[in-house]
Amino acid sequence: MSPERPPEPWRSRLSGLANRRRRRRTTRSFRLGPLAVAAEYRHLLEARLEGVVPVDQPLVLITQAQRSGGTLLLRLLDGHPECHVVPFQMRGVDEALKYPLGDAERAWAAFYDPKLAERFRSGYRQPKRDVLREEERFSFLLPPGLQRAVFDELVGRLDRPPGNRELLRCYLTAYLNAWLDNRNLRGETKRWVVGFEPGVARGAARRARFPALHPDGRVISIVRDPWSWYASARRWEERWQNREQAIDHWCRVAVGTIKWRKKALGRLCILSFEDLLLRPEETVRNLAGWLGIEVVPGLLEPTFNGLPIAANTSFGDVATEISTKPLERAQAELDDDDVAYIERRARALYDRLLKWARGQWSRPVR
Repeated sequence: MSPERPPEPWRSRLSGLANRRRRRRTTRSFRLGPLAVAAEYRHLLEARLEGVVPVDQPLVLITQAQRSGGTLLLRLLDGHPECHVVPFQMRGVDEALKYPLGDAERAWAAFYDPKLAERFRSGYRQPKRDVLREEERFSFLLPPGLQRAVFDELVGRLDRPPGNRELLRCYLTAYLNAWLDNRNLRGETKRWVVGFEPGVARGAARRARFPALHPDGRVISIVRDPWSWYASARRWEERWQNREQAIDHWCRVAVGTIKWRKKALGRLCILSFEDLLLRPEETVRNLAGWLGIEVVPGLLEPTFNGLPIAANTSFGDVATEISTKPLERAQAELDDDDVAYIERRARALYDRLLKWARGQWSRPVR
């Protein structure tokens, strides 16, 4: 006589136990010991160093008052085959413009952004508390230890004590080569390295040091009208809810940009945020001509590492395409007193920058 089958709940539990045991055996069979992990890491490091792609092209620095379209422009240039693009704010550029760094240890402390480690562990997404609720995550495989090891090796290969220029080149080469899923590392010959750091124009010393650090570099300064800028900025940063403080910041960046342009000998381009949104094709075509790069279809689509990405907006109502909605902010958000105050403080500066932005394309770079 055959034994009775166990009741259904027990049968289900027995089956689940067997499945868990099988999964454990499978996991154990692929688990590496410390020595194997170390050997695998050494092989990865050696392979990256053996096939290292030098990132020594001139820098195109995108800089402006925060919340003025710098991230958008960075995302439009993201997949261009003639550009290495650093995907996040370049903390190191600003630091390298302030003082001599001297050695690899100080350079790493100045250049490295601790947020990169978190993005490596968790992926990249662009939320901002209650302002922007973007839940999509993008893979960002830049192991901090690998990046540091490549950086140290590259600095060690230099045949003389490095200056800030050489240290920054080593850092950027390590950054983009240790980034394991970087889709645009190889391929066509690169003409530029593109980086983004807001607010550089404010500091006279930083403006003066830029040509020494990047003698063949270019600067793209985006100017956004101060009304819609303030509507966005005060939602993004608590400190800019103070109207006077916020417009002081916008004006300092604007004045710094005007001074920088006078000394840049045609190597600083002022880009209108309004034109970038309302006339994107014409604007990016002019910009590509100024940089001497091909006009490619991807210049009209914001991407992160080649994948479509939503706008980094203070309002969360813009999708992955270029949108004109940011230009409507002031009308909906500001009261008459705000509008009049900004008119008095910033109108003349804005008109001057906008005139330059729209009249510059016919002049050759000297």
